Amino acid sequence: MKKSKSLLAILLALSMMLTACSAGTSGNGTEGQGSTGGSSSITIGQVSEVANLNPTLFPRTPDSNVQCMIFDPLVSPTESLEFEGRLAKNWEISDDGKLYTVHLVENAKWHDGEPFTADDVVFTFTSLADPSYIGGMDTRVSSVVGAEEYKAGTADSISGIQKVDDYTVTFELTEANAAFIAQLYTYILPEHLLKDTAPGEWDKMDFNRAPVGTGKYKFVKWESGQYIQLEKNPDYFGNQPSIDTVYYKFGDATTLTAALINGEVDVVESIESSEIDMLDSTDGASAVTYETMNMYYIGLNQLNENLKDIKVRQALSYALDKEKMIKTVYGEYASATDDVFPTTHWSHTNDVTSYPYDPAKAESLLQEAGYTKNASTGFYEKDGKMLMFTYDMVTKGQAAADMSQLVQQAWQAIGIKVEIREQDFSTLAFTRLLPNDADGNPRAVTADDFDMYTLGFGVEVDPDEYRTYLQSQYCPPNGMNFITYSNPEVDKLFEESIQITEQSAREECYHKIAKIVSDDIPWIPLYCNISIVGVSDKVQNFAVDFRGITYQIEKWNMAE
Repeated sequence: MKKSKSLLAILLALSMMLTACSAGTSGNGTEGQGSTGGSSSITIGQVSEVANLNPTLFPRTPDSNVQCMIFDPLVSPTESLEFEGRLAKNWEISDDGKLYTVHLVENAKWHDGEPFTADDVVFTFTSLADPSYIGGMDTRVSSVVGAEEYKAGTADSISGIQKVDDYTVTFELTEANAAFIAQLYTYILPEHLLKDTAPGEWDKMDFNRAPVGTGKYKFVKWESGQYIQLEKNPDYFGNQPSIDTVYYKFGDATTLTAALINGEVDVVESIESSEIDMLDSTDGASAVTYETMNMYYIGLNQLNENLKDIKVRQALSYALDKEKMIKTVYGEYASATDDVFPTTHWSHTNDVTSYPYDPAKAESLLQEAGYTKNASTGFYEKDGKMLMFTYDMVTKGQAAADMSQLVQQAWQAIGIKVEIREQDFSTLAFTRLLPNDADGNPRAVTADDFDMYTLGFGVEVDPDEYRTYLQSQYCPPNGMNFITYSNPEVDKLFEESIQITEQSAREECYHKIAKIVSDDIPWIPLYCNISIVGVSDKVQNFAVDFRGITYQIEKWNMAE
């Protein structure tokens, strides 16, 4: 495609103006980034700042994109959703599926020089069942013999986790668990640095902002609101990356894209679909798309007096013309869905209850639920109270803002008052969805914390990951069932799903869960998207996978 010189000049002028006030520029100590820092330096831009760097504390994609370079898991998924060893070099599974013997690599070191051993593995998995732990990953160890007793405080250790020698660990399960290999996809923590602090206090540790891992990169610096700096680990036991220094920079979407065009950023983790043509028409950078296993949804607080009524939840669903809204905002880079499981994962099914756009039906349902429309305001009310919700969203980019506004307009068009409340992810997650009491301790969600929100959920490997979001025992502070959803049949099916080893039977189990959840609609599924990354031409051998952009950074290199 022939470049437009006039367009390029305008964009460069704009980018210079924007990047002058962007996070991580002059005066922040990151001089020498990107193309000015030599071939061994790269700057990656991300809209959402990292919340913390301990991978066992409510992990989310913006955090994991950095954590995966610092820490290693026991095993790691391949593109075909099989598993290969990382800190585990191999493993054996007993004939009855209850005993896993894991053999560890013998040449890994922590970034402070201490050797990695089986003690670190035992420590990490035991910590996930600690009575004080509330990081949302306890399902990784819940099927191990003795984990329940340890979590209840009636045992001093987990009997089913045993150190055989310095480089061998066994896990004994209460019964065969089809998801257990996926649960070994857990980043391992250093026992020698964390053993003296209860897991319930880890969120207050300096370790969260200055971690020590075994990974391919070492942590160097974190300037809040600006960037995180990493340096290559020369003692890494695995495939060494060729890039020496990584700067992970934070800023708004427009500023980061402009910085990419201007050569100050080499990779932008997520760009708007509306910017693809502009980016591809400029010299030096282009857009790269890849499929993820994500699904974006609207979560509805089941404790809210109005949202308790399924007819209200149905009305909210029928009022949304998802196909039109998604096409308007995302074009060909997203597709509407009615299933809570991502369309790219084997757990997905089309056999769910759908709510096709029907505003008349939506209003009829509200009337059946006892609401009447106030002729003066145009909004429904009951017992003198207007039907009104606050809709929380993360400030991420123009597309997300446009989507939330279309949702607001659709609901207000049928007579439901909606106020959008924008905030960064940390505020939404750790103030509203995972709230604390007056003493700073995690507490249960109430009806007053939030009404509804939009977030994305991604399957890393196994759909059992949904358990902590939809099973009743995992309501905060015990997990991430933010909406306080409870259905005994769903709880039962989640338990059955990990006891099934035959793949088609497992699929059927998750399809049943999807159907029940679609009937109950605690979540309103919106869309599955194709991720779009902005990449400088200086980045060679750029490779990503479904988990995020940096999981294969060891394959990248920078042009001289």
